[in-house]
Amino acid sequence: MKLGNLVQIIRLNNSAKSGPEADHHSVLFNTYSKIFVRTRQRQRIPVDSLDSINSAPNSNDIIENLGSEHIESSKLTRLRELNLDFALDFGTCLVPEELLTIPRFGVWSFRNDDGTRNLASPDCFWQVYCGDHVTGVVLERLTGTGESVTPIWKGYLKTIRGSYSRNLDQALSACASWPAQACIRIRNGGVESSTVDRAVARPGSSRGPSNLQMLVFLVKTLKRRIETVYRLLFRYTSWNVGIVQAPISAFLTSSFKPTIRWLPQSRKGHIQADPFGRSDGHRVTVLFERLDHLHRKGMICAVQVEDDASFGEPKVVMELPVHMSYPFLFEHAGETYCVPETNQAREISIYRALEFPTRWIKVGHLLDNVRAIDATVFQHDNRWWLTFTDREKGGDANLYVWHASDLWGPWEAHPLNPVKTDIRSARPGGTPFEYEGQLYRPAQDCSKTGGGKIVLNRVGRLSTTEFQEEPVAVVEPYADTPYQNGLHTLSAAGDFTLIDAKRFRFFPSGLLRNIVQGFRKLKR
Repeated sequence: MKLGNLVQIIRLNNSAKSGPEADHHSVLFNTYSKIFVRTRQRQRIPVDSLDSINSAPNSNDIIENLGSEHIESSKLTRLRELNLDFALDFGTCLVPEELLTIPRFGVWSFRNDDGTRNLASPDCFWQVYCGDHVTGVVLERLTGTGESVTPIWKGYLKTIRGSYSRNLDQALSACASWPAQACIRIRNGGVESSTVDRAVARPGSSRGPSNLQMLVFLVKTLKRRIETVYRLLFRYTSWNVGIVQAPISAFLTSSFKPTIRWLPQSRKGHIQADPFGRSDGHRVTVLFERLDHLHRKGMICAVQVEDDASFGEPKVVMELPVHMSYPFLFEHAGETYCVPETNQAREISIYRALEFPTRWIKVGHLLDNVRAIDATVFQHDNRWWLTFTDREKGGDANLYVWHASDLWGPWEAHPLNPVKTDIRSARPGGTPFEYEGQLYRPAQDCSKTGGGKIVLNRVGRLSTTEFQEEPVAVVEPYADTPYQNGLHTLSAAGDFTLIDAKRFRFFPSGLLRNIVQGFRKLKR
């Protein structure tokens, strides 16, 4: 498959009174949309800009005014002559049956719903209205008479519950690359690899929100913004590290209830999180991030956990001018290495232990010019793999994979990057591990809160051209511990497993800083 001319198919809705904009009961929504949504949209392209697209060098074909009923035979002939691989449908009504069989791989369409809520119009509105934590987006192939669909690509984003326009913007931005990614999958493995789900009924579009619903919506969004300000000013997140005397594979069993030993927590309210460690059989040496609320700059500390459950004194072992966290540990060729997160430095750096765990030397970097979050390095099938999310490209929702034949590179980007878009299971959350011949990847569920819980994904396919995984277990915060509001790391240290969990607290000394940070966020 190669890229050819851009073919524009403009399909007009023949009904003069279709869609929420023309519905008299949605006057408030129409007004709100014109004032507060369209004027702030960054991802939608106005229809008028089609003129500039028409003049592009590779835009030689345009077919206008395809209605929702029968298509003229001359236009069908013209479409067949173009030898299309696929067509994208941006219309709101059913696609004429004649059009569905012309492109080799069918007609594709976007929908903002993930199949759990049959309220498809207006896009991304009802998830905000109902307070859903997740907004689903689907790229699907229209089948049959256009009334059923076959999913091609699915994504799940954290709903921006305080702003409809921002929620819509992020959805449009996230799915823009999906048709190209679907083409890569078709090229690498055939159409079946892209359309593995069975055809399902296409949800019908709903009416636009009524005037009463818009009043409720405005009250809800105002309430959520007030709650956000309150959380920013008065609630602090306090993380702590826990040690479990059990292998990481034990967490695959839903009935497993671990006994957790928590590190002593500083009275100053330090955050202690992102634990990784090494065990000699009787004791565990733990590296973790320490951050205080006043300076908001993390550093890497180390602590010895003895067999008698006693703890040594934590010591700072790595500190840079930029924030450091997630000190991912691994061993290779008899040496101990650490890949800490330093996304503010725009690189993924690697350190080698001169004297573990107190002395480290930077020996290079794996990638440059990337704001990688929670970079995780591991070997699988005689190849090195690097996974992370990118603060500038989808945040916690988009998973990126790189690979290399040698730890020192050269590293290559996976052709399907981002290989998945799912706020519930994309961001790395600990040590990948193998159990009974299967590879598992811990990931964070950030749909309700940052680091809400851990999802264990079983990786089905991981190669230089393919990626597929599915969630098989969930590790929730434990209700019988002091830290019940989140959990976002699960890492192996021999026969021990290290976790972290959070609770919400109040520290008066940090209130002024929270006020400043809160106003900055409100201005965004």
